[in-house]
Amino acid sequence: MDTDTEQPLNKRGPPPAHKRPTATQTFKRLGIPLIATGLSIAAIIVIAFLIKLALERYYFFCSKTFKFIPLQQQCNGQIDCSWGEDEDSCVQKVADGPPVEARISKDRSTLQVLDKETGTWFWACHDNFDMALAKAACKQMGYTSIPTFSAVHIANMQGLPFREVTLNNRVLRGQDSGRQCLSGAVVSLTCSTCGESARAPRVLGGGQARISTWPWQVSLQHKSQHHCGGSIIDPSWILTAAHCFQQNLATQNWRVKAGTEILSNVNTLAVEKIFIIDVNYMFPKDNDIALVKLSSPLNISGTVKPICLPFFDEELPPETPLWVTGWGYTKQDGTLSKSLQQAEIKLIDSSTCNAMEAYQGEISDKILCAGLMEGGVDTCQGDSGGPLMYNPGHWQVVGLVSWGHGCGRPSTPGIYTKVQAYLNWIYTVQRSEL
Repeated sequence: MDTDTEQPLNKRGPPPAHKRPTATQTFKRLGIPLIATGLSIAAIIVIAFLIKLALERYYFFCSKTFKFIPLQQQCNGQIDCSWGEDEDSCVQKVADGPPVEARISKDRSTLQVLDKETGTWFWACHDNFDMALAKAACKQMGYTSIPTFSAVHIANMQGLPFREVTLNNRVLRGQDSGRQCLSGAVVSLTCSTCGESARAPRVLGGGQARISTWPWQVSLQHKSQHHCGGSIIDPSWILTAAHCFQQNLATQNWRVKAGTEILSNVNTLAVEKIFIIDVNYMFPKDNDIALVKLSSPLNISGTVKPICLPFFDEELPPETPLWVTGWGYTKQDGTLSKSLQQAEIKLIDSSTCNAMEAYQGEISDKILCAGLMEGGVDTCQGDSGGPLMYNPGHWQVVGLVSWGHGCGRPSTPGIYTKVQAYLNWIYTVQRSEL
């Protein structure tokens, strides 16, 4: 008898389960290569950065032609890059131009306008004077803010003849002693709010300063190092000394620090242009003045404000009290101060400063001499370009720290560029950039 036997079945089930890789195995397979790659890229970046720093210390890179030239060939007045990049961002020499056609007198800020045909100045009558003319007059002096003006009666106006002159293609009447303005008044004009301090200096003789007292004070820094002081005269403009740039003509290496009394190189502002009168400034010692244009305007606040320029016709008598500020050395051959310092000094007449025991005739009419003849209170290295200030109601920058024989020595007080002597140059440069 036949007996059926069971045949084994060829079962088709799922394959045996594979073991999942452990975290360690995954890390070895993926993590280590990724980390190695990241470290390699980081190392390449660091090495490239270090090479760049080393090269930039000695060479200028012509980016359009991928060429390196020695750093001393940048801003030397000769084109060494094929596209002229090495001479593009350099300190610019701008000579003093023809007289600007408007100026402001100390006598209640009265406006005077130039007759270009005769070279004669006239008070501007208030008759038919309007905002358009006010803006045109301020623009002549390089101001862009909204001006204010009013009528003012002045008893004695001897010396300026009467004539109709043109401003902004409009006829403007001028006042003299023989013929009166129809309105009986001339124009008092304010182009910019300036010279306002939150507090008066409290330390007589010298000491630590607060930026709220001197909100126009800035630090000019070359390659992250404080080099000179400066003064805000407009949200886009810093006034300083030309000799600060004598060996450092490339603008991209300069930054400006504003709004703090603490000296640091963080939160600095980029510089767009630098203007001076004469590249070979040092001999004679006149023309030690420069204008720095910022890449973007400052935000005006309680610690960032402009200081006023002096009036063209205000002469300060000897012994006038003045103030200086800066982060410079507190003694000769010392070190920079970490905090802003202030000192009260006095104006010294030129004949005293030009004496044989002092500066022996080196003081010209474009220079101010200020300090104490007995010595002790003075500016020093690192204060260059900072403001010498006078307050007849609003603070004015009447001088710029320029040079001197030593620091605080008897008979050789500090020497300052007389800002009043360069008002036309300042107005010319600012107007050229409007």
